[in-house]
Amino acid sequence: TQEGDPKRYWHKGAWKAFEVFEDEIAVKGGPPERVTLRYAEGRPIVSQDAARNRAVAFSTVSMLPGANSRFAMIAINLSKDWASLRQAFKLHVSPTNFHYADIDGNTGWQTIGFVPKRPKHDGLFPAPGDGDFDWTGILPVEDMPHVYNPPEGWFASANQMNIPADYPYRERIISFGWSEPFRYDRCAEVLRAQPKHSVADSVALQHDVQSLPARALLKLLPATPSAEAAEAAALLRRWDCGIEADSAAALLYEMVLPALSTAVHDRVVPTAARDLVPSVNLSEMLRLLAAPDKRLGDDPVAARDALVNGALAAGWKKAVEVGGADPAAWKWGDLHRVTITHPLAANPAIAAAFPRIEGGRSGGDGTTPMARGFNARRGFNVSHGASYLFVADVGAWDNSRFLLLPGQSGDPRSPRYRDFYPKWIAGEMQPLWFSKAAVDGHAVSRMVVTPA
Repeated sequence: TQEGDPKRYWHKGAWKAFEVFEDEIAVKGGPPERVTLRYAEGRPIVSQDAARNRAVAFSTVSMLPGANSRFAMIAINLSKDWASLRQAFKLHVSPTNFHYADIDGNTGWQTIGFVPKRPKHDGLFPAPGDGDFDWTGILPVEDMPHVYNPPEGWFASANQMNIPADYPYRERIISFGWSEPFRYDRCAEVLRAQPKHSVADSVALQHDVQSLPARALLKLLPATPSAEAAEAAALLRRWDCGIEADSAAALLYEMVLPALSTAVHDRVVPTAARDLVPSVNLSEMLRLLAAPDKRLGDDPVAARDALVNGALAAGWKKAVEVGGADPAAWKWGDLHRVTITHPLAANPAIAAAFPRIEGGRSGGDGTTPMARGFNARRGFNVSHGASYLFVADVGAWDNSRFLLLPGQSGDPRSPRYRDFYPKWIAGEMQPLWFSKAAVDGHAVSRMVVTPA
């Protein structure tokens, strides 16, 4: 900002005045608060230090002119084919993997969302606001990763890093953050093995709990584990790596893996960096343990075996603590439950209006195609997953199946507010009637909304 005049900023060779807006925020039980909002080139000022002549502006695609995904959804719903759909994608603001199929047998995948063009930086760190580092537009949909009628006959996305190898990534930076590859890799494994794929196959794949990290861990089990680790190693060796709700080995695995991650983190991350690097990437950790190197010390193989052995012993101790002394009674689903509470349930009135839904036991975890993630630091309840599941039979739309957690109504007073909760837990997908005849034939009630 200009020295002596904090209301002005330097941009493209000239001093300019901030756009200033006064607003009033009503406060219950108190006087209203007056706030001053400042903008530079349409970007909100999130902090200002007049003593240092510095202001920080925040650029976000969500505040660009026309950045309203409601328009995009209308355009997408009106699309008739791949070409018109890609025109509609130009309006879609948020990043999304979009899958397409039509009744003629065409399939496509397109990454969509507003991606700023940054010729001089990558967006990972703040950049000078003098105009030299300004965005120069939005990446066209045609220049974003996509595929149409892939030769393999299938494609999949599970939030993994899916940028094609030949994509000019340095010139078209899209993202730096993706999920681990395990869910996609398992989907790919299943699809590659199926010459034909049915609706039932899709339902099964959405509820698949085969764990690729568990397979990797089993390959690391020491040949001669210590006495403290022997029972854990034996139980895991008998396991098929399915994170089933009734599996004792799955419960043990979910105790061993965090212990191993902590041990590897403490081994490879310098003490001074641990506040900055609080955890290790799972796929990178498994790669390191499969091919140990000097990061584990002068004898990396022995160090690896010691880490795994220690995690087995610690995991067994934790499993006894949370599951009881009898391993035959351990069941992952007894810990891994699906509890739904309103985010504002600390307010008694809201808690009473939106009763807690609980009791459901779940298999899976955050790395299985049936995504049922949890945060081990906070417990074992399911904290994230696919609340909406959908399998489309393209062209024969009445054969499509779906689930919506916890139910078909958003009104807790409705009997359909939680009617799908047990079905979602059990993986019992329901018909999604599409044709008028099917809808009319299965309707149980009708509501007519008439303007006053």
